[in-house]
Amino acid sequence: MTANELVAKVKNLPPVPNAALRLIGLLDTTDTSNDDVVQVIRCYNVLTAKLLRACNSPYFGFSDPVASVDQAVLVLGHQQILHIVLTLAFGSAMATPLPGSATDSNDLWHHSLTTAMAAEVVVNSGLDLNVEAPVAFTAGLLHDIGKLVMGQILDAGQQSAILGHISLNGVPRVEAERAILGTDHAEVGAWLLKSWNLPEDIVEAVANHHRPVLEPRPRLSVVAHLANCAAHLAGFAPGCETSAVHVDNQVMEQLGVTPEIMGRLVIEVRDSSESVGQFMAMA
Repeated sequence: MTANELVAKVKNLPPVPNAALRLIGLLDTTDTSNDDVVQVIRCYNVLTAKLLRACNSPYFGFSDPVASVDQAVLVLGHQQILHIVLTLAFGSAMATPLPGSATDSNDLWHHSLTTAMAAEVVVNSGLDLNVEAPVAFTAGLLHDIGKLVMGQILDAGQQSAILGHISLNGVPRVEAERAILGTDHAEVGAWLLKSWNLPEDIVEAVANHHRPVLEPRPRLSVVAHLANCAAHLAGFAPGCETSAVHVDNQVMEQLGVTPEIMGRLVIEVRDSSESVGQFMAMA
């Protein structure tokens, strides 16, 4: 079974607003302006209403109400607006239990948001990665979206076989998926995002977040990999996967990621847990 065959069977994933996909597309444009962002969001009344509701929540604590998209973008900036819009766009889809993954309805969503914020921590950590924070956030948020496809498509026997392989061999879920299915959630997620015409860097990061690409230069998948590992090590992992993910040795050697650096990343990720809860409440 191939990743594209699994994606082709998807029937009932919750729809993602085109505004969110268009905003992700703007990440590839270096000269994106406030007006560009405003024009995208304005076209979608429901998303506009949800954005303004989020901006006026106690989380931001503005003394005066935020009354328009223009004002929201002005006072919060591109990066924070992207956080809110993607949280609103993908929250309902990811806040769902996954059969065969031993997760409750919020585990995947919590892990995805934690990884998104961890990705921003990684790019601001001083490592030589040359990645913009909004791009990193998006890659982290979407890195496990293939699990939604698998949760819908795989039957009980396949799910049970994957869990059995994990239990018997002590391997990460991604390895068990490859052994049982011939593909894994990373490849499936990448095919889904490719079908949505998302930027190639985001697709690459999702496809390779368990097998990060270092040559000829570190790709976005390296950031997604480190962020995912930091989220796992901080204790924010979906279902039965808490201790099954480890930092790639080549990433550690080539980028100089010492245990001390990884430890600092994990501490910062743990410190972000309150913000993750606030963003989950917005969706």
